Amino acid sequence: MRRFLLALVVAALLAAACGDSDQGIETGDGGTDSPTAEVMAAALRQVVTVDHTFGQGPPPFTRYLVQSSTDPVAGDGTASGNPGPLTDAEQAAIAAALEDLGPVEFIDDPDQWRTEDLAPTVEGSVILGVGEPSIDGDSALAPVSLWCGGLCGTWLTYRVELSDGIWTVTGIEGPVAVS
Repeated sequence: MRRFLLALVVAALLAAACGDSDQGIETGDGGTDSPTAEVMAAALRQVVTVDHTFGQGPPPFTRYLVQSSTDPVAGDGTASGNPGPLTDAEQAAIAAALEDLGPVEFIDDPDQWRTEDLAPTVEGSVILGVGEPSIDGDSALAPVSLWCGGLCGTWLTYRVELSDGIWTVTGIEGPVAVS
């Protein structure tokens, strides 16, 4: 009977460990085994450094407020869904991707970080969100949002591709919303 119970426990543990397809895949240089984390980090880095809506040049932000849960309106600004908390690996990959640009802080409720006129409460900051990526092999779609005021925001979805072990944004898929 003990052997049967031990075998049952081992089988359950193995099934749980193998059940998540995002585990055990080495990607990028972020030090995680989660392609989801690497895809999210690559997408947020792209929106901050390239598509920040301030034209060419470095991002104008001095602090990065990242939503600690997935953003249900990331991508097109009108979607809906239930946000889920970012994992420790996702937060670590995102922080590593942005840390050379300025301080990164994870926030729970972005509305608490906006003034009445919709500007971030911290001068020079930007509020970032990322939706749950859709990953299919070496290709992914990653919805993101960037908010820096009532007339300063963007929502879009990136195509992110795995090449030589690094997830890289290769383009924008679908609509782009800008305020």
